[in-house]
Amino acid sequence: MDKMRQFGYLLQSRMAQVLYGRNGFDNMARTSYMTAFVLLVINLFAQNAVIYFLWVALLGYACFRIFSKNISKRYAENQKFMSMTEMPRKYMKLAVLQWRDRATSRYYICKGCHQQIRVPKGKGRIEIRCPKCGERFIKKT
Repeated sequence: MDKMRQFGYLLQSRMAQVLYGRNGFDNMARTSYMTAFVLLVINLFAQNAVIYFLWVALLGYACFRIFSKNISKRYAENQKFMSMTEMPRKYMKLAVLQWRDRATSRYYICKGCHQQIRVPKGKGRIEIRCPKCGERFIKKT
């Protein structure tokens, strides 16, 4: 086990040396890499040339972003990507919270300010007041 740990540290230090002065794994590269992996798995079953070329292109783009030395330009691209995907990420986070707390709570989104509100489950029809904007609405928990 000690040899494996030493190998892990050696690999980690070598990777740090290779990535020094480079962009590294940002959110856009991580998303491209994970999408490429999903396409790879799909292509294992579908055997489609279009999916194959998309997989290769996304993997190449992810590697380009990771090893790029133009950090300021990659940072600006990543910030634009993060702003464009803000709403889907917000709703995905809400779905994860709803699944985690499905036995005890319900989550609602305020129509006025889009604040997410958690209320206890099993209280019947209740009036919910948004803590941010004060809007009131009636929902069944």
